[in-house]
Amino acid sequence: MSQKTLLITGTSGFIGYNFLKYILSKNYHVIDILRTKNRKNPKLKKLKKKYPTNYKNIFFSNYFQLNRKIKKLKVNYFINFATLYKNNHKYDDIFDLVKSNILFPTLMYDLISQKVSKVINFGSMMQHPSSENFDSKNLYSATKNAFEMISNFYHYKEKKTKFYNLKLYESFGENDNRKKLIPIIIKNYKKNKSTIIVSKNLELNIIHVDDIINATTILLNKKIRPGSYCLKNNKNIKISKLIENFNKDLKRKIKVKYLKKSVTKIPKSKLRKLPKWKPDSQLIKKIKLNFKNENY
Repeated sequence: MSQKTLLITGTSGFIGYNFLKYILSKNYHVIDILRTKNRKNPKLKKLKKKYPTNYKNIFFSNYFQLNRKIKKLKVNYFINFATLYKNNHKYDDIFDLVKSNILFPTLMYDLISQKVSKVINFGSMMQHPSSENFDSKNLYSATKNAFEMISNFYHYKEKKTKFYNLKLYESFGENDNRKKLIPIIIKNYKKNKSTIIVSKNLELNIIHVDDIINATTILLNKKIRPGSYCLKNNKNIKISKLIENFNKDLKRKIKVKYLKKSVTKIPKSKLRKLPKWKPDSQLIKKIKLNFKNENY
């Protein structure tokens, strides 16, 4: 890869951090926009020590500082991993959801869209529960949809900049501590605790974090038509069958308790898959390894 400069947000999150590690190893220059609370983030400090010339942090404590700190930057690409996720919001969550998922990315687009050749934004298939059109499943997806509608203005205004939205269902990776089902099952397994699952019929569409990194690098390096694309596995995973198959080989079994709640089937996505990309065929083996390592 040729040496390019990326402006990135959201590297304190799981996906953003894994992409940051990868892209720094490929000789890119990275400027990382971070809230001041991340000054002491040990993982980011470790990367700064490892890549002192290629990795730069810009910290901000309020949004009014962004213009001054970003205005004169020279960058090639902008990638927005930043997001705030709440499946079921409370009243007190509304301000933070709007601030993180609408206000912050809008400010960034306004500052950076004229300077870069490509902009990559991440979203969720929760934004499209029934069709290609926006249809919000919860307030989180409503805020993501609202930002995309705003971003259409920048698509129209900046003819020389290519805008992309990458959307996925579920993701997984090693050392994944997010409050998602697979990491929770692994965490409970390590503690020899049972995991409550809403239904024996629950299915998930999961891709590995390496798939997301691969998709992002494809957009950076290939000529892909601007637009929204879906990142999904070829098959959904039925969680009860996955656990049943794992338990056949494990000395200590995965403990689960299934509720009898109804679950909605994952609708067929009408969003086009990203061209020149395909999911990792070793996903199940990679998940299973997390359990097998605890047996020895």
